[in-house]
Amino acid sequence: MSDAPASMVDRVVLILSVFERSSGTLTLGQISSRSKLPRSSVHRILQQLVNARWLQRNDSEYTLGLRMFEIGSQVVQRTRISDVARPFMQELCAATGHVVHLALLDEQDVVYLEKVGGAFASSLPSRVGGRLPAHCTAVGKVLLAYSSRAVIDEYLESGLRRQTSASIMSPEALEAAILQIRNVGYSTESGEALRGVGCVGAPILEFGGAVAAISVCGPQQRLNVPELKQRAMWTAAEISRRLMATATPHTAPTPLFRSAGAPYARPVRADHDARRFRDASMTQNAM
Repeated sequence: MSDAPASMVDRVVLILSVFERSSGTLTLGQISSRSKLPRSSVHRILQQLVNARWLQRNDSEYTLGLRMFEIGSQVVQRTRISDVARPFMQELCAATGHVVHLALLDEQDVVYLEKVGGAFASSLPSRVGGRLPAHCTAVGKVLLAYSSRAVIDEYLESGLRRQTSASIMSPEALEAAILQIRNVGYSTESGEALRGVGCVGAPILEFGGAVAAISVCGPQQRLNVPELKQRAMWTAAEISRRLMATATPHTAPTPLFRSAGAPYARPVRADHDARRFRDASMTQNAM
């Protein structure tokens, strides 16, 4: 017992590792024996983990709790979204010559899951696993627009951080941008995260909610927004359909950002416009 880890974090990790190597429930004695931690310390830590829903107690036995499942499901969901989106992102990058992002909303930031692009990609502040203020990016603004009123209010209450002189800095301006995005089904960003760079974003939808978003980014002067908005919406719609085809309602993912209520989004309009672009492209190719 003298070699037992001193820090609380190390002890928690050690106890959870015991469950990783077990396929069922465990008693206090079994956990203490396998972790080689004092019984009194284990009992105290187990009670805290039960209160936090990391573990579940049934009489004198313990098992992994629902919160562990919820967090693990989010990791699986992020991997699933990336795997489905990646080939479509590569296709969009090849068609436009611009950088393509995949991101999700996490409190006041967007977190980038994928980034596909050529030499210009290194000029952008985004990176896989990196964060930027949501309101300064096309992916972030479209995800906010497809979020609940509670999420938007919480975001506004946290304050708006400035990235450049073009960043949105007033709640009124962000509200106006969100309303516009809801009406048209896509978002734009003009030098708000990095001067001279523009982006067009579109939401990825699953079971009625936005689980992520994509954006097409490049030098502002070279962005053809009317064309890119259709390409972005069509690509996002295709990713959405593929996600829906590989999921079932009873395994529907929990949204990857906090939400309280139905989204404000208008996916029918966005999907309709995307299909129009696809049909027009097919007709043009046939000619």
